[in-house]
Amino acid sequence: MIIIKRDLDLIRRMLLKMESLDSSHGTVRLYTFKDLCDDEAVLSLHIHLLLDAGFIEATDIVHLDDAVDDFLITRITFDGYDYLDSIRNDSIWNEVKQKISSVGGSVSLDIVKELGVTLVRQHLGI
Repeated sequence: MIIIKRDLDLIRRMLLKMESLDSSHGTVRLYTFKDLCDDEAVLSLHIHLLLDAGFIEATDIVHLDDAVDDFLITRITFDGYDYLDSIRNDSIWNEVKQKISSVGGSVSLDIVKELGVTLVRQHLGI
């Protein structure tokens, strides 16, 4: 068994990609993210994590070989958009990552969002 670590950059890039897609093309699938990561197991885990966090709505389907779960992703949720909005800006995201690295590089998604919101507020002067 291979242990895969959660990749906050990949989560952000996946949400940004989902948001950028024309919803008239139907659902988003695992292969949609192949340009972000060529390892299907990593992508599958991160889609599971996005589901666990309540950031997306999706139906879990399984490849014929049962090696990696695939999904029919139908939308980003309100919570998913709130998370994405807090870290959308590249300079905010870089500041968030810098602060996270100062504590070892691993924090919860709630902390990432809080940091992003705090930095956005500082940039807005509120």
